[in-house]
Amino acid sequence: MKYKFIDENKIFLDSKEMFRILDIKGNLINSNYKQIASNDQLKEGYKYMVLSRQQDNYMTQLQRQGRMLTFAPNFGEEALQVATSMNFKKGDWFIPAFRSNATMLQLGVPLKNQFLYWNGNEEGSKMPKDVNVLPINIPIATQFSHAAGIAYAMKLKGDKNVAVSFIGNGGTSEGEFYEALNTSSIHKWPVVYCVNNNQWAISTPNHLESGSKTIAAKAVAAGIPGIRVDGNDLLASFDVMKEAMEYARSGKGPILIEFVTWREGPHTTSDNPRIYRTEKEEEEAEKWEPFHRIEKYLNDKNILNKKEKEKIWKEKLEEVKKAFQESLQELENIKINDVFDYTYEKLTPELKEQKEECINYFEGIK
Repeated sequence: MKYKFIDENKIFLDSKEMFRILDIKGNLINSNYKQIASNDQLKEGYKYMVLSRQQDNYMTQLQRQGRMLTFAPNFGEEALQVATSMNFKKGDWFIPAFRSNATMLQLGVPLKNQFLYWNGNEEGSKMPKDVNVLPINIPIATQFSHAAGIAYAMKLKGDKNVAVSFIGNGGTSEGEFYEALNTSSIHKWPVVYCVNNNQWAISTPNHLESGSKTIAAKAVAAGIPGIRVDGNDLLASFDVMKEAMEYARSGKGPILIEFVTWREGPHTTSDNPRIYRTEKEEEEAEKWEPFHRIEKYLNDKNILNKKEKEKIWKEKLEEVKKAFQESLQELENIKINDVFDYTYEKLTPELKEQKEECINYFEGIK
């Protein structure tokens, strides 16, 4: 299935425009829809959605108990993340933001790594061999510059691979967003730029963050396709991502995808969204949340039944708990050197001084 809006470089300028397959209840909007993802792919993708949700649930409990540091939950954004990783091929690269958990898990980043990372252990950013995922990058929109650079290298080498990166809607107001789109457009680098538009840049709503009616419209200036898709619709997100990656892989250059979603939880666990948005707003937005819609579709297609669903949720919670216990064993072996030794090839005089001071401090309190 090919979407003409990619081939014809159609841009989604109107905020009412959005590609969507499932309605608010999980029924097909068009009864003639032909499923592109296989049944096995959809079931596997659903399992990773559940794994990410159970991880967020458990980590939130741990954080509230003082057993976990501040972290950024992925509540409500699981479908768009899994739809992305479902379309990767060997050799493709993923450059994550700090809210890309489900994608990272499906691409082979161990669950234990997530616990280590968010509890301050540098080992959490150490990826297994052949897992083409960069460490989480906190600075806003820098991910797009890194993705552009990796895509540039791919083109120089003649590889038929794609770099994919995510930022939040607030990141589209940063200079690196425009610089990455423009430069990669000029040279037709194979990169797919994704924005998880969850309606909030921490506490700043979209209309105070950008004058553009849609994020997809920002592709106009770079001369590339800009697509707006329901990020809470696993089917729509998968189909769009599939063609976007094929588009970039074929040598046509970059593409911008705006995944429209809603951040169900706080920006991070130190945030209180009740200060800047109402419970009524949340209830209305979350009628479009991803789980009940894909579950209805999978049940209707006899891909997933109630008993299997209950089993998956139970098994994934146990998987999360086990990974947390494994991470605790490594947390006991934290090396102070790791905090200092991996930024530069050789430590600067200032870092040498800081490292020595830190070591002396911790030796003194043992």
